[in-house]
Amino acid sequence: MVFVPSQFKREGIIRIKASLEDVFPLLCPKKEEEWIPGWECETIWSHSGYNETGAIFRTTKPYATELLWTTLQYEIVNKIVDFLIHAANRFVFRFRITVSDGSDGFLVLTFSQTFTSISEEGNELITLYQEEDFSGRLNNLGQFMSKYLLTK
Repeated sequence: MVFVPSQFKREGIIRIKASLEDVFPLLCPKKEEEWIPGWECETIWSHSGYNETGAIFRTTKPYATELLWTTLQYEIVNKIVDFLIHAANRFVFRFRITVSDGSDGFLVLTFSQTFTSISEEGNELITLYQEEDFSGRLNNLGQFMSKYLLTK
């Protein structure tokens, strides 16, 4: 049987009433341990220990798959965080977060993801991502972030 790669894209937003200076540092796989219940991340490489251009992190959530996150761009000035995430011999996905000013003091965080399988097992795993409730996931993240910022 010949492997046929699959790809899908998804996008969603979180609106949060906070400043860019408060939100941007939270857009870090390691920092997420502080505000996302159950999240775990290992910093593989980073000057600061947190997100920065060129940083590398390891996670295993969701779906108990080891993911290596490489930060391609982490720029508060340009309001962008861009990752390339790799699940060895399974899939690669681009995960980009852009931040823009919304109305009434709200920030709009736009989450764009493109998944591409690189094996049959990858096809199966990205199907799980495709089937999940992405808007529900983002809604939960928005609630976790808001709660964290209120108690900070």
